[in-house]
Amino acid sequence: MNWKTEKLIRLLLEIQPGTAQTLAERMGVSVRSIKNYVHEINGEAPDTVRSSREGYRIDVEKAKTLLDEQTDNIPQTSRERVIYILNQLLNHHNNETVNLYDLSDEMYVSMSTLKNELQKVKRKLARFDLKLITRGDDVSISGLEKNKRKMLSSILYDESNVNFLNLQAIQNAFLNIDIEFIKNTVLQTFDEYHYYINDYSLVNLVLHITISVDRIRNQNINNQEIQELPAVRLHEYELAQRVAEQLEEYFHIQYSDAEVYEMTLLIISRATTIDYKSINASNLEEFVGKECLDLVKQLIQDVSAFYYIDLSEQEFLIRFALHIRNLLVRSKNNYFSKNPLAQGIKTSCPMIYDVSVSLAGTIKEKTGVSINDDEIAYIAFHLGSTIEAQKSLTTKITATLYCPSYYDMNRRITDTLNQHFYDELLVTNILTDESDFTKVKGTDLIISTMPLSKIYTTPAIQIHPFLTDKDRINLKEKIDEVRKQKKKKEFETYLRELVIPEFFEKKNTLKNQNACITYMVNKMVKLGYVDASFKTDILEREKMSSTAYGSFAIPHAMKMYAHKTGINIIASDEEISWNGKGVHLVLMMCFNINERYIFNEIFDPITMILSENENVRKIIACSTYEEFITNMVELL
Repeated sequence: MNWKTEKLIRLLLEIQPGTAQTLAERMGVSVRSIKNYVHEINGEAPDTVRSSREGYRIDVEKAKTLLDEQTDNIPQTSRERVIYILNQLLNHHNNETVNLYDLSDEMYVSMSTLKNELQKVKRKLARFDLKLITRGDDVSISGLEKNKRKMLSSILYDESNVNFLNLQAIQNAFLNIDIEFIKNTVLQTFDEYHYYINDYSLVNLVLHITISVDRIRNQNINNQEIQELPAVRLHEYELAQRVAEQLEEYFHIQYSDAEVYEMTLLIISRATTIDYKSINASNLEEFVGKECLDLVKQLIQDVSAFYYIDLSEQEFLIRFALHIRNLLVRSKNNYFSKNPLAQGIKTSCPMIYDVSVSLAGTIKEKTGVSINDDEIAYIAFHLGSTIEAQKSLTTKITATLYCPSYYDMNRRITDTLNQHFYDELLVTNILTDESDFTKVKGTDLIISTMPLSKIYTTPAIQIHPFLTDKDRINLKEKIDEVRKQKKKKEFETYLRELVIPEFFEKKNTLKNQNACITYMVNKMVKLGYVDASFKTDILEREKMSSTAYGSFAIPHAMKMYAHKTGINIIASDEEISWNGKGVHLVLMMCFNINERYIFNEIFDPITMILSENENVRKIIACSTYEEFITNMVELL
């Protein structure tokens, strides 16, 4: 229900019966619009508005119910209003505006309150090089599309803080289901079968099991013939059966073979066992079907393209594909899961919910399946939990624990590690055989309870089975060291992208600013980075204010018209005269309007390095490209 239909409801509660003409005059719209609004209201709640010779009458009780539901969706706090305004602005195409009076009506706030919120919007936009443009009673956003997407991404990350990875949030939503029992059942059974699951995956698995328990309780049981489905390993199927048996006894429900099979797939996609047998991107199509997998990949691509959120990680792909497959199966039976999380997500995470609505639109376009708010909220929960996990992993390092006597020590070591290093470390795998290290991909650190027989390229540290104070100190130092190396590796990747080998040159024959600028611009033109007019732009910027700082200069244009983003560098033993100063290092920068985000990632580190005179001297002394890259990375 939009604000106009809501306004009509309130008006009919005030004057009824009301003729279409009277209502149109009071609302400042046409009679045709009034008829359309009535149709929308009755479409949401049949027979709420009735027509007679005297005019329109409204059912008071139904009207109150509709208004109560709508009130829940009206942004209540300043933060919610700022997000709402940004959402409205960002959902409009370039040059399209949003009317201030419409915003005021939609949020039920005064114009003075709205203008206060717009100041906060303006400050938030400024952090992403965006501007709020006001023309009369209309507002819009001006700036690069890349920056708009980066801001959208930032909002999504902020919203994911609403405890998507918290079991208590699930318990609050499903009050009549014992979440603690489900969690303990999963962990104990995993221990029995020698499986490991990390905290993030555990929450997602508990959520899925909770949903299945809730569906089975409501007689919505999956009775598909599992003989028709791809085979899974007996070990994982037995594990799922054991979990199901305990859930059946505790919740007084009955799991079908298909429900047990479904749980098996979820376990395979989340848990780690020694032989790493799992569903993967190459065989996922066998389980969900090509049409479903193609749809899921399209949804992931859409989120990445517009919101700068990378959802390509394999565990999310598998989990999301299984969810979408089940959603499509439910739709064929005209049954959708009731989601008690729906209203909370809709109000507390409007941007994540809005992304989910967009994905629901794509699903309808591709399959013809219409998705209700409850199902949209489940999609939102998948997105929120994955975004939260991604955000955590940007600050945490991943570790593989090698513990040959793991079965005897149970989860004690991992619990101890989580207790002391929760904000810094995520244990993703537990191994009991050293030969399995070859099967582990992408881990940052190996933590071992006994000496390793080989030397690995991945950093490693040995600890005692019972973590001592000395172990904690050593492990903290190792984590800091690994995190520092990760940061340097990322910086080096970006640096090599912007500074190609041809863009680092040791040259001592350029005596003045004009000669240096001419030489460097010609090289950038030759390599296809800029047009010849770039020199004029550089000189215009220098006239406004010199770009020389101490013994280095950073000439650049004020506009981002370059074909590609890059940094061209000259290091000179001889002094180059630059607006009355003598410089030995020149970094000429050019920006492409769609690649500035790359530059943003390394500009601060570069300026931090060059702020130290001793560092500048080390860079000037470099004679080769590789020496320059190595020194820059080490100086970070």
